[in-house]
Amino acid sequence: MRFQVLGNFEVLGDSRVRTPSAPKLRRTLALLILRHNEVVPTKALIDELWGSSPPDKAIRAVHTYIYELRRSLARPGCGGELFLQTRPSGYTVRVPESAIDLNPFRALVKEGREVLAAGDPGHAREVLNRALGMWQGGALANVDCGELLEAHATELEERRLRALEMRVEADFQLGRHHELNGELKALAAARPLHEGIHAKLMLALYRSGRRGEALKVFHDLRRHLVDALGLEPGPELQRLQRSMLAGDPSIDPPAVAKTPPPRRALPPAPPAQLPRDTVDFTGRRAVLDEIAGLLAAHGATTGLPVVALVGMPGVGKTATAVHLAHAVRARYPDGQLYVPLGGSQPTPATAAEAMEHILRGIGVAPRDIPTTLAGRMALFRTWSSDRRVLLVLDDADSPQQVEPLLPGGPGCAVLITARSLLYGLRGARTVALGCLSAAEGGQLFTRLIGRERTDAEPEAVADVVRLADGLPLAITFLGERLMALRPVSIACVLAKIRSAKGQHRLSELSALGLDLYDRLDSCFRKLDENTREAFLRLALIPHRLFTAGQGARALGADTTTADVVLMRLVDASLVEVAEERAAGGRHYRFREPVREYALEKMAVTRTAPSVRHFMGF
Repeated sequence: MRFQVLGNFEVLGDSRVRTPSAPKLRRTLALLILRHNEVVPTKALIDELWGSSPPDKAIRAVHTYIYELRRSLARPGCGGELFLQTRPSGYTVRVPESAIDLNPFRALVKEGREVLAAGDPGHAREVLNRALGMWQGGALANVDCGELLEAHATELEERRLRALEMRVEADFQLGRHHELNGELKALAAARPLHEGIHAKLMLALYRSGRRGEALKVFHDLRRHLVDALGLEPGPELQRLQRSMLAGDPSIDPPAVAKTPPPRRALPPAPPAQLPRDTVDFTGRRAVLDEIAGLLAAHGATTGLPVVALVGMPGVGKTATAVHLAHAVRARYPDGQLYVPLGGSQPTPATAAEAMEHILRGIGVAPRDIPTTLAGRMALFRTWSSDRRVLLVLDDADSPQQVEPLLPGGPGCAVLITARSLLYGLRGARTVALGCLSAAEGGQLFTRLIGRERTDAEPEAVADVVRLADGLPLAITFLGERLMALRPVSIACVLAKIRSAKGQHRLSELSALGLDLYDRLDSCFRKLDENTREAFLRLALIPHRLFTAGQGARALGADTTTADVVLMRLVDASLVEVAEERAAGGRHYRFREPVREYALEKMAVTRTAPSVRHFMGF
């Protein structure tokens, strides 16, 4: 999907306009889009929608609006939860920067400012005109803005005006003052008290040989300022008037247009796109050492090191990959690229879209990006052939999505995160990321809430880690709840969580910021129908560890078939291989949050009655 805020607020996707028609839905989404990739507190949404007089059920109304936005913006048969995510104190929209027209506009204005300062007004004029051409009217023109959106709209209009002033300055430097008169008159009429615009209009008229009109502009502005504000024009405007009256040659147009100096091709800075490292990152020493070793092992060969970090939702794959990438970034002085592939979302990025993201990251202008995937691949592989670049591909969907993105140079390296194994990706090494040990879970929890509190209640801390079953996302969720209830003891909060756990479904915890249900659901949806049914039946096994034989009895199948099904679920990161025992053979395990998800899924889909007889084995 793409979003437009420079004019009417529009949502474009699937070759059609998908803008919410309800005013409050449109306002809610507009605020989330303008603050994309950051958490918008629920209170901010309430303030925007109702100001200082919210209704009694404002929070419930916001939840309803979020639900409606997810439903209306999702593709048929897919949820919109991964686009619009719930966080502990509010909501966040996760979209690429390039999906919102404001961000390309900012980039073009920045480029125009830099080339104008470098003495190339011709190029600056071209770039700034492209930026201004993105506007289709006033900012958020079709949105009934509240206080917060009004501030955003004002800020956008100020950016537009600054870009226009820079383009006018470029026109002056190019001697185009004759062409500016009409445009500047319209701007001055729209802003009768703006001294900067009136000064430029006076100068354009004076240089066009229309001195009387230029001086009249000064007198008209002075009258407006005195009548409206009781102020005289500022010193710069008064100096300009005196220069015109005296015929000062310093304000005359240049006798001969200056030839713009040749553009200097400044070497672009290496891309540095890694997200910030996690402050409370804990453990994972063995996994980090293993991946670092695999990335370094190819240094003396022509093979490209590709490592896939695979694990269940919420286990910390992205945090681990980003932490490692920061640790080894010095090995890759030509840049670090980060590409979110959206494999867990209803509509993952295509290889062509991801390659466009990469090419923009290395400095290729949009107009120079080839239209075909093959052309984009060739351009990136040529660029990377003699460079040392680290490419982080986060949340991969399939080998077919990843293969075209691989760089061409043996000095590069690729680190991939995925929820399921990427069978068929040539040359890739897979590293499994499991849950935290009890000790690591305790360390993470201590970093979240402080050693003073954990030292006072060590047994309660151990219970928290056991309740989360070593899953970093769940431990972080519980830690944040305890930080919000700082005066209350860990044991007291733990008792309340256990009580709530028996009364509320896993999916309902998303309203508090634990979006684990949605993440697990994306894995479940990718299974075929038979494997889905087998997953739900296996979740009814009452033992923490179970064998393929016990799984076979649950499925009503032979042991070999059960083993195949279980390994499919292991590949999908929904079941773990727990251990190998000489007597009992291979053992499997459901993490407790995964089991809770499966049981809730059965209740929702009304599958439980058909498998209830498996409880007795």
